[in-house]
Amino acid sequence: MITAIKRENPQLCFFLGDGERDLAAVQDHFPDLPFYAVRGNCDLRSRLSASLTCAIGGVRIFATHGHLYQVKYEPALETLTAAAREADAAIALFGHTHQPCCMEKDGITLLNPGSVSRSLHPRYGLLILEDGTFRAELKSL
Repeated sequence: MITAIKRENPQLCFFLGDGERDLAAVQDHFPDLPFYAVRGNCDLRSRLSASLTCAIGGVRIFATHGHLYQVKYEPALETLTAAAREADAAIALFGHTHQPCCMEKDGITLLNPGSVSRSLHPRYGLLILEDGTFRAELKSL
């Protein structure tokens, strides 16, 4: 995460769960960088929410780890898409599968950055948000 943040110099970051201790270390490294974070299924005793919805740059974003939305068992991601639609979000960010995904479904952009650390091909996601428009990308380290 540190390498990706140094490379992109973002205005804020999303953490999509599993590794809350790692998140704390990254936050210590970048104390002035805002983080939006959700807990994952491996973040035992976490006080983080399982999901969150926020508006950034005029775009509503739904973020979750994904384990509560069947992302491993629904290849078409119906439950996740429905939750994002219910939150009136244009983007749904999720993790859990550790498989990168960037696609549009029923008018909602679904973005899973994959894994930045537990993969032969570490990846992260990038959102460019401005004046109610956005672009989502998967990037490799």
